[in-house]
Amino acid sequence: MNSKLTRRGLMGLTAGASLAACTAPTPISTRNDVTVKPGAFAHGVASGDPFTESVVLWTRVTPETNSDVDVNWDVAVDPDFTNIISTGNIQTNAARDYCVKVIADGLTPGTEYFYRFASGEATSAIGRTRTLPVGSPEKLRFAVVSCANWQHGYFNTYDAVAKRASEQPYDAMIHLGDYYYEYGATAAGRLPDRVHEPAHEIISLDDYRTRHAQYRSDAALQAATSLMPLIAVWDDHETSNDSWRTGAENHQSDTEGDWDTRQQAALRAYYEWMPIREPKLGSVRSDIYRNFRFGDLVNLTCVETRLTARAEPIIVESYIDEIEAEGNTDKFLKDVLYAPDRDMFGADQQDFIVNALKSSKEDGVQWRFLANQVIMGRLLTPDFTPYIDEDAIQKIEGAWPDVRDFLKLSKYNMPVYPDSWDGYPVARNHFYEALDAAGLNDMLVLTGDAHEFWVNDLTMETGKKVGVELVTTAVSSETISSYLGDGTADHNLLLTKENDDARYYNATVNGFLDLTVTSKKVNARMISVNTILSKDYSVNETASFALRKSKDTLKASSPKGLNPTQRALFHGLG
Repeated sequence: MNSKLTRRGLMGLTAGASLAACTAPTPISTRNDVTVKPGAFAHGVASGDPFTESVVLWTRVTPETNSDVDVNWDVAVDPDFTNIISTGNIQTNAARDYCVKVIADGLTPGTEYFYRFASGEATSAIGRTRTLPVGSPEKLRFAVVSCANWQHGYFNTYDAVAKRASEQPYDAMIHLGDYYYEYGATAAGRLPDRVHEPAHEIISLDDYRTRHAQYRSDAALQAATSLMPLIAVWDDHETSNDSWRTGAENHQSDTEGDWDTRQQAALRAYYEWMPIREPKLGSVRSDIYRNFRFGDLVNLTCVETRLTARAEPIIVESYIDEIEAEGNTDKFLKDVLYAPDRDMFGADQQDFIVNALKSSKEDGVQWRFLANQVIMGRLLTPDFTPYIDEDAIQKIEGAWPDVRDFLKLSKYNMPVYPDSWDGYPVARNHFYEALDAAGLNDMLVLTGDAHEFWVNDLTMETGKKVGVELVTTAVSSETISSYLGDGTADHNLLLTKENDDARYYNATVNGFLDLTVTSKKVNARMISVNTILSKDYSVNETASFALRKSKDTLKASSPKGLNPTQRALFHGLG
């Protein structure tokens, strides 16, 4: 998602009272005052990609000289390390940017472990992790996050996750991408102590490593990743904004070099700095899609929607003259939007996903989760023209020159976000058809990217339902509120009212999804922080939903806390 003003800014110009789609704030946390201590392990510790008998452990050594460094590691069943069950030694060097990544194996399923690293006289912070369970776990908990922009504000969301994990552990933190941003220091920094390093847009391997190091210096991020395993996928900003298989909107080959060279530099740094398993033999770095089985309660499949097969996104405004001349969208839809070569997953990945989900159902796993980057639900523009007058258009035109074209297009029900699955409707419907053919109509899709909370029904073009989508808002990246102010809630309610598949929408807050899973239901709580511009913050529950199955179809309950006026404007709510 761009940090600049886009079509998302339109409804900030509408007048009228706001109808906030959230409950009253309930402060439960008040301070993020942890500081990072300098030293050999200044970037903290993390774990990730848990299996039943192994987990990835990660840290980085800050070297005193440009030479090889020996690092010892220990795994214990207690935080005092009186019962160490695994230990080892590894060497790191400049070729790995002094990162350390260990696969600790021989572990017991469904067990909490503690780990640490040591080099010379220095010892790291102690990390806590957990292996995947087998059998029938009674309950699982997940924190779902996305979109952390260093320059837009403090990582209070990560701090809130860490505090909640200290009180009641999570089984994993699921990160849906935009773990960092590639923009330079001129791209909208708002706090004097939150300016991107290096100051230019990152392109080279050294650039990407430096940006990883800056983000990993954050105390709140370190705290969150030290308390639970991380299961991560990337979105676009880990390489460059609005990326696709052969390029990116924010990559200019004439000044920034070869796209593949930049992409490979970004992915090399990502694998160095993240607690993620290396690609399997015969795979390439972009093949990040993989599967995790939490006993017979949850199957989590992580997908890749940027670099494997994605076709170039459509710039809908560039077709305005053609559409206006025709007076309808028939030719645009047939020749452009519904072009058969507009791929997203690719055949190999789609087969992997469908087979993983089908296998989980055959094995009696209750819930099927998909860790997905961009919105999958169908979201089309309503006709905005009745809500906007000429004075309002002139007010926004300086920041958004295409606003008049967008207004013209809005009456044709164009995709709200062409960079999402709405820009790839043929690929989406092929995926849905494959799910339906396999008897899979209960998928719960977890999505990031949008900087907004959504609950969407997922339906085939025939109207048959294949699942539900929960979209998490941003850790710290700007929401629409930064542009729209009091008009944000009006925008939220109009989009929801005019899109049958949209069950809930809130673009006013930063935060994360808190999921509690049992055999009977998934409780989804939309947790928000009241500010990212100060380390003093409070935590609120914006909305909560219960997801249950009915005849192998997934259904979401009404959100709690809405008044009658709000409830009347949301589809599907009883």
